[in-house]
Amino acid sequence: MNYYAFPNNRLWKAAFALFLSAMLFLARDSMYTTAVLGFYKAQFLMLALIVLAGVVFLWVNRRNLGRILTDGRLILAAVLALVVLAPMVLKRDWQLMYFSILLCIFFAVFVSYFLSVQEAAKYYVVILAVLGTYSMIATYILRIGVDAGVYSVPVFQNSIGYTFYNFFGAIVSESYVKTRNFGIFREPGVYQYFLLLALYLNNYTVRWSKNRQMWICNGLLTAAMISTFSTAGVLELGLLALVVFFDKKLYRDKRVWLALGVCAAAAALVAARSIARMDSLYWEVYTMVIGKFVNGEDSFLERIQAFAVNICLFLDSPIVGQTISDTLHAVENNTSSTLILFSVFGLAGGCFHVAAWAALVWEGRKTWLRDLLLMGILMMSFNTQNLIADVFFWLFPVMALTQRWVPTVEKWKARGKGNGQ
Repeated sequence: MNYYAFPNNRLWKAAFALFLSAMLFLARDSMYTTAVLGFYKAQFLMLALIVLAGVVFLWVNRRNLGRILTDGRLILAAVLALVVLAPMVLKRDWQLMYFSILLCIFFAVFVSYFLSVQEAAKYYVVILAVLGTYSMIATYILRIGVDAGVYSVPVFQNSIGYTFYNFFGAIVSESYVKTRNFGIFREPGVYQYFLLLALYLNNYTVRWSKNRQMWICNGLLTAAMISTFSTAGVLELGLLALVVFFDKKLYRDKRVWLALGVCAAAAALVAARSIARMDSLYWEVYTMVIGKFVNGEDSFLERIQAFAVNICLFLDSPIVGQTISDTLHAVENNTSSTLILFSVFGLAGGCFHVAAWAALVWEGRKTWLRDLLLMGILMMSFNTQNLIADVFFWLFPVMALTQRWVPTVEKWKARGKGNGQ
C-alpha cells in the first residue's frame, strides 16, 4: 500500500498535530462546537481546515497526482458514498446529516493517503493524554482561583443553561456536577468515548519505541477517565484493564501487583474519608454506581428504550432504513450509535460500520476471544451516546478498513494485468 507522506521533519509533524487537535476542538461533540463557537461556525471552520489540508497535500504531492487519482482508496470512497447516499435517495430523505457522515468517512480515507492507522493513532493518543491531563488540572486546581475571585476566565452557558468556565483547552462546570471532568466535550458521557478509544489505540494499535511511553499514556488517560465519573466509562475502563492484564500477561510482573496494591490502598483511604464526610465525591460515586439503578435514572432507562426502539425500526425497514428524523426522534434521547446506523442506513450501512470497527480490532484466529472482548468494550463506549456524525467516530475504523482494502484492490489489479498479458 502506497503512502504519499508529507516531509518527515518536526515542522510537518507539529503542523499535523495542531491540525488534528483543531479537528477535535471543532468536532460535532465538542463543547466549543455546541456552545462556545456555535455549531455552524465550527462546522464551516472544520470544512475549511480539511480543504486547506487537501490543497497542501496535493501541492506537496503534485508529482504523484496521477497515482493519487487512480489509487484504490478512491474506489473504496466511491463504494462508501453509495452505501451512505443510496438509502437517502431511495427514501427521499433529503437531510444534510447524510453528507456530514460522508464527510467524516472521506476525511478518514484522505488521512490514510499519508499516514497509517498506527501513525495517526499515536498523534491522537498523545493529544488526548495532554488534553486529559490539562482537563484534570483545570477541573480540580485552576478552578479554585476562579471560584475565589483571584482571577477570571471567560464564562459561557451550554444549550440547557448551565454555566461553564472556558480554560482554553478544558471546559469546567461552575456548579452543575462540578466534580466531573468534561474535557472539551459537551458532557462526560461523551468524553469517555474519546478516552476509551485512546486507551485502546495506545495498547493495541500504536507502535511505541519504548514501553514506558505506553504506560505513561495509560496512566494519564486512566486518571482522566476516572475523573469523568461516567458509569459506562469506568465500567469499560475496568473491562479493558482486565483484558490487557491477562492478554499482556501482566500478572507475571511483581511490579504490577505492587502498583495495584498501592492504588487499592490509596483508593480505600480516599473512599473512607469521603464516606465519613459524605462529601461531593461520595454523592458523585453513589449516583454513578448505585443511585442510577436504584432510582431508575432517566439516562439509564432512555438507553434501554433506545436499544429496543432502534431494533424495531430496523426490522421494520431492514433494506433502506428509516428516515433520520423518525429514527432520532423515536425516543427522547436516542443514544445507541450502532443501532441508529442500522435503523437509518439499513443492513448495508450498519454492516459497513461493524466491519470498519472489526478491521481496526481483528488480528486473527489466534486472538479471536481477545478481539471479540475488545470489540464489545469499544461498542459499549459509543452506544451510550449518539456519535454517528462525529469525525472521530469514523476516523480510525475507516482508516483500518482502507488499510486492509487497498492491498486487496492492488492484488486484483495485478492479477488483471497478468491475465491480460
